[in-house]
Amino acid sequence: MGEPLDDPFLDSTPVSELSAVFPTLKPKTWEENKGAIPVEVTGAGDVDGTGAKAFFLHLEAKPGKEDAVQAFLWDIHKGVDEEPLTGPWFALRYSKTSFLIFETFPDHSGRRAHAAGPGGAQFMRLAEIEDFLAYPTQTYKFDVLHGKFGVMMGQPITPVVT
Repeated sequence: MGEPLDDPFLDSTPVSELSAVFPTLKPKTWEENKGAIPVEVTGAGDVDGTGAKAFFLHLEAKPGKEDAVQAFLWDIHKGVDEEPLTGPWFALRYSKTSFLIFETFPDHSGRRAHAAGPGGAQFMRLAEIEDFLAYPTQTYKFDVLHGKFGVMMGQPITPVVT
């Protein structure tokens, strides 16, 4: 899974700091979300019905369940690897218990295919997810306006033109 964290910032940064970045972050409790899939979607991300789309997800681990969230992210990653319209895709860590996913799609159909595909299907593991997440995943939908595509992790890449 990775090296243990020994960064005091990660150990002490409160989740409330995410509210400064995403002021709509008011997570429902599991009780408020009963019967729904464990993902709360915010934002239309469809201001312009055409063009590239993205999801940004915030997953908050229960204290002591961080390894389970990291394993869950690896399971999503394996599913996303099977989805030709998903990417780039990133799993990120914001603090000791806060994890993020940023993923892009060429259009609405790619985003819908992901939600129904092997990556998105991981969120149907309801009982397991409720055990390791503090509250339902907060999901934000975006329109992608533009981006830098010739470099990935500091390495030049050649974008695929379709």
